[in-house]
Amino acid sequence: MKNTPAPILLTLLTLLTLLALLVPVTVRAETCEDLIKMDGLFTKARTECGFSYYAWRFQQDSQVCMEKYGKTASKVLFVKGQQAFDSKASEMGKEALCKKLLRDFPMTVKR
Repeated sequence: MKNTPAPILLTLLTLLTLLALLVPVTVRAETCEDLIKMDGLFTKARTECGFSYYAWRFQQDSQVCMEKYGKTASKVLFVKGQQAFDSKASEMGKEALCKKLLRDFPMTVKR
């Protein structure tokens, strides 16, 4: 590519970047456990905190992980996430936790 003019090189780089963005991102195995637990936490938070919105994309990614892990293992992880909500809520107060979730995850949950 030594002799490639700059505009062509820039166009190629732009196309490669766009293609990378269009390729579906598969959920990595090492993040699946955390994702399922977070889904449990956010699902519990949705009812406990009165959130009107919980990102569909997050739930969809969790569902993909649950299919990989199986029903029993997924349920255990999901419940651990719900228990984490309960633990944090008793530790710092439910309303403080709800506000923290809203602040730390503004694209995932909303009131």
